[in-house]
Amino acid sequence: MITLEDFYRAYGSFRPLPNDEQREAIEEAPDRPLFIVAGPGSGKTTCLTLRILKLILVDGIPPNGILATTFTVKAAAELRSRILGWGFKLLDLLKEDSQLMPVERARVSRLDLNQVVTGTIDSICEQVLRLHRDPGVQPPVLVDDFVAKTLMLREGLLSSRRFEDPDLDQFLLNVSGGSKWGWNVGAKNNLIQAIWDRRFHDQVGWEKFVEIDEEDDDRSSDDEARRVLSEVISSYENSLTERGFADFAVLEQRLLERLCGGQLTDFLSQIRVVLVDEYQDTNLLQERIYFELAKGCGGALSVVGDDDQSLYRFRGATVGLFRDFADRYRSNFQRAPRKVFLKTNYRSSRSIVDFVNGYAGLDPAYQSVRVVGKPELLPGPVASVGVPVLAMFRPDVQTLGRDLATFIHEVFRGSGVTLPDGTRVERHANGGDLGDCAVLCSSPAEYNGGGDPRLPSVLRSELGAKLPAVEVFNPRGQDLEGIDVVGRFGGLLLECLDPGGLVEQRTSGLAPDVLATFQAWRRLAVNFASGPGRETLLEFAMGWANRDPQRSGWSWPKSVPVLDLVYGLVHFFPELHDDPEGQVYLEVFTRQVGACELIGKFKGRVVTDPTRDPEERGVTLSERSIMELYRTFLGPIASGTIKVNEELMETFPRDRLSILSVHQSKGLEFPLVVVDVGSDFKSNHQAHAFKRFPSRGGPPHSLEDLMRPYTALGPEARSGRDRAFDDLYRQFFVAFSRPQDLLLIVGLDKSRPGGAVRNVGTGWSRDGVCPWQANRPFVEI
Repeated sequence: MITLEDFYRAYGSFRPLPNDEQREAIEEAPDRPLFIVAGPGSGKTTCLTLRILKLILVDGIPPNGILATTFTVKAAAELRSRILGWGFKLLDLLKEDSQLMPVERARVSRLDLNQVVTGTIDSICEQVLRLHRDPGVQPPVLVDDFVAKTLMLREGLLSSRRFEDPDLDQFLLNVSGGSKWGWNVGAKNNLIQAIWDRRFHDQVGWEKFVEIDEEDDDRSSDDEARRVLSEVISSYENSLTERGFADFAVLEQRLLERLCGGQLTDFLSQIRVVLVDEYQDTNLLQERIYFELAKGCGGALSVVGDDDQSLYRFRGATVGLFRDFADRYRSNFQRAPRKVFLKTNYRSSRSIVDFVNGYAGLDPAYQSVRVVGKPELLPGPVASVGVPVLAMFRPDVQTLGRDLATFIHEVFRGSGVTLPDGTRVERHANGGDLGDCAVLCSSPAEYNGGGDPRLPSVLRSELGAKLPAVEVFNPRGQDLEGIDVVGRFGGLLLECLDPGGLVEQRTSGLAPDVLATFQAWRRLAVNFASGPGRETLLEFAMGWANRDPQRSGWSWPKSVPVLDLVYGLVHFFPELHDDPEGQVYLEVFTRQVGACELIGKFKGRVVTDPTRDPEERGVTLSERSIMELYRTFLGPIASGTIKVNEELMETFPRDRLSILSVHQSKGLEFPLVVVDVGSDFKSNHQAHAFKRFPSRGGPPHSLEDLMRPYTALGPEARSGRDRAFDDLYRQFFVAFSRPQDLLLIVGLDKSRPGGAVRNVGTGWSRDGVCPWQANRPFVEI
């Protein structure tokens, strides 16, 4: 082992040394539990990486004795990249360090940092269950959201036409908030998937939750709804079991059961330290896994997170587990973890740090749900004062979009913008481009429920009309099934597979909204293929429709992967392979084909065989293969069950303006960030209160209230309204803390602090007071 001084001497030769607060966490003894509360931009990944490398090099923990998890695949890749990148650099330096004894240099040269176990909790669960299984037991086949949602739709909702059950419909509608806008089979499916996940995430007593007194002749509609819900979920669960599949929730539950059953002693015997990043987004199931892992290594558990940045309640995260971690750890291990605050922000200017601090302390009631003793953020030692926080308020969304587009265009495609105090705002001279800016919204949707354009749509239009034109990157801006290119592409797939929809008419289990979407897609496709210059496309489509190879002496094969058709058609859609947004849409189609290949009888293939299918009277194998593609490939996309999600957007194009939801921006940073605090709000209308000044809890809180009474956590003590306020403050805290150099908040005039519209994003506290009215912490432009 080397000394701590040796470690820092080598590290300091190529990286800045950690600050005092980071060193507290890095240098703590291997067996000491740590509760690290890391504010935005405070270097938590650096801290985690250095603690891991210090454990190996200074404390002598073998690399395979360290298990480190984080929340997303991207974050896990970044952590591993730093461990290996900095680690191998350290090893090279230490092997040549003349101040070390030969035996120390020899030990360093034998270390294999690749053995450190890193990943998301799900990837680690899969790895452990695969490598440490009993003889003869097959490892689980992990399925992604595409497969899981397709199975839930096909086996759960569409089977026996349960999606039409009025009691289930009303039950789910009540949980979702009661609005019928966008309420279709896809929305129902996604909500049931969330209930399924919460069953495991919150460790719900499921039998009690769905329990019905069969002898009660006066059962309520709620009882009937739970009965049908239980049938839907049982069908989904059985379909997973029969195929040997596990979704993410089941995978975590299986690992927990094996840990609690003492069946993973070989694995546990090698783990010496457990580190968990983004712990504020942990749920009860995951906490139990981490505690069981910690029991195997004497309680050596370090957790890192920030309660102010907990955004994933809608995915089952329980922020109280992080806030109360010290007490929960003490009750399990009879000792207290050391609490360390990382409070120095190395990301942002002093102006932004001051603004974020002021916002975090704005609402008195919010302070009670934050970690006790949490200090304010401090700007980094070399942070500049920076540009003051700016605000742009305009009378209507069209004017706001026009002026914001002009500002962005002048900064990145013009000569820059001069502020009233003479400060210049310009793109970075060394490679600065539109990728340095992001617009953050509560939702990136480009149109509201009435079809009126929202700020993202206006920005797309206004920037596209500039000279030179600027494009935006917003693949989640519209419902996937309603996007024009998706409709044309989907319609051509339909016409190639089933011209005129003859098989479609005989396919059971397709909801009316899916059939309506198919009809709209077909119209788009026919009009597109009939246009001038599309003779080759029409010939290709006719060849598929007639199953004609169009080559003398050739016959159409009896079985063709539908993926061949997808890639054949893409040739005629350059926007699906040349355009960054189109590439995301194409990825949805190809991944859904993957789901079809995994769960379908025909494995995503188009069969040409007139033989009668023995499983379905009067239907040929050819027709059955097409029916399967309707139900498993195109149906889930048309229903809105399958959507564009964050997983499909790993990078953002440098030459486009990215429009993101605040949730998407988590973990990201940009030199310039525009936060939309109120472009949707012309009044205090109840319809959008949940996005600015809640009057009650939203769907995530309703789901908690529905299920928490059946868990060890018990009912939530805070009202749904208070939890909705808490979540909004966290959302804006995250948004306001993303920029490095410039924060610009935008909205309508009525959203100004103290204006007609009450809005958490413009300085209102939940008691109806607006401190920003008298002392605005921004400069208007």
